[in-house]
Amino acid sequence: MLALPAAAEDYPADSAISWQDWDSQLFEESEARERPIFFYFHGQWCTWCRDFQDESLENPDVVDTVDQHYIPVLVDLDERADLFRRYGGRGLPFVVIVNSDDEMLTRFTGHVNARDLQSILVAQRDMFSVTGREITPDDAAIDDLEAFMEMLDEVYDARADRLSGSATFGTLSKRPQPWTYRFLLTAEGWRDRMPGLLDQIAEDLYDEVEGGFFFFHDPDQRDPVLALETSKRLDQNAAFLWLFSEAHDTTGDERYAEIARGIRDYLQDHLWDSRQLRFGNSQYADRDYYQLDPETRTQTDPPQVDRNTYADTSGQAIAALANMARVLEDRDTLEWAHEALRALDRYLQTEQGYLHGITAAGRPAMEGYLPSQIWPEIARQELARATEALDGERPEMPDPLAALDRLEPFFNEELGAHAERIGTDLEPWSETRTQAALAWWLYRLPGTAIEESHIDRNMVRERLRIEPGADPDDVALGFDALRRGF
Repeated sequence: MLALPAAAEDYPADSAISWQDWDSQLFEESEARERPIFFYFHGQWCTWCRDFQDESLENPDVVDTVDQHYIPVLVDLDERADLFRRYGGRGLPFVVIVNSDDEMLTRFTGHVNARDLQSILVAQRDMFSVTGREITPDDAAIDDLEAFMEMLDEVYDARADRLSGSATFGTLSKRPQPWTYRFLLTAEGWRDRMPGLLDQIAEDLYDEVEGGFFFFHDPDQRDPVLALETSKRLDQNAAFLWLFSEAHDTTGDERYAEIARGIRDYLQDHLWDSRQLRFGNSQYADRDYYQLDPETRTQTDPPQVDRNTYADTSGQAIAALANMARVLEDRDTLEWAHEALRALDRYLQTEQGYLHGITAAGRPAMEGYLPSQIWPEIARQELARATEALDGERPEMPDPLAALDRLEPFFNEELGAHAERIGTDLEPWSETRTQAALAWWLYRLPGTAIEESHIDRNMVRERLRIEPGADPDDVALGFDALRRGF
């Protein structure tokens, strides 16, 4: 096999910045030293993070300013997904500056050049939304199905076959929205629109050679090489697998089934560890590799895979595989999904619930993360549905009340919701995306189990809302549960 030059995949090795790790004592240090905290969220798999690091963060002027006036903290997105979402993270690279009271001073997403970064550091600019649009007091949240549909109708761009137009809610980010597309597959008035949307997103992001979907495509970037962020993530590919499986089920178009199988094959060939029986979380970006012609690519070592395993993203992948197995009547995929969930349970399930993850070296990581409790249970539901569809008999399921009882420590009376994290010094908070997944899980549970548990359906429903600057994907799964009767 040929090998391409190695990318800088071990940041912060050789960094001139004196990075610290996350610690709850940082805020005391910030107060004592009278310095704000500079959080930099990155992913080793992310091309734009490497560019930002090389061209901006490691600029000598920036290094001096950060080290002299800030407490620099480096955070891996996947290891601390809770922190990323808590501070409003949507994409990478992501920078947040807070004071000693954990009050937001500035945040921004994307590759900011060195001069602009230096200006931000000096001026401590006011916060702006990750869409780049100023948030005003008049902006209203979307908290019901009717408003959600109106917003999506407004941002639909028929000429571009994208959700890229403007609305009262604001212009959506350029990030792909697979859960929203899935929601729209059966929405009134969208039947004729969906083929164009699906074909365009596949043209933008689907890898015809090895399968799987790339992370991001910027249609406004004229250079096709720079327009494509070539990393591939497990959670996003799970969402696209679910989308294209159901697109085939809805339309009967065989092309969508081929794409679903291509995603399945990519997951199996690249992210699945057949020896350890677990999923890696992402494959690193590599512009040079993906510019090779197909034959040369097959003779070249592929980009590195992040072999850390996480309960929430693995649960999403298993659920999507089970859904595909049901729709395409694929028993081999169903058995693989069963095997994957059994292994995930062995690795990460405890009496108190699921751990967040396990490192490539096998070290367990982080307790008390709500998404890690929800997605393996959604996977269990989808496996039961697929098994019943293919075998004609629903398998025996664990007691759903026991699973719901494991969520009780997460419920926070002051929030009126299940907190994203427990067992941390951080103030409790909730995330819409997680509340949406919770609604979907609850929608398929027996009503008696919910009634006997600590959960109040109305409180979960009230959390299904998105603020300006948020993605429709954050809430789409929850609104789908509402539409179906949750």
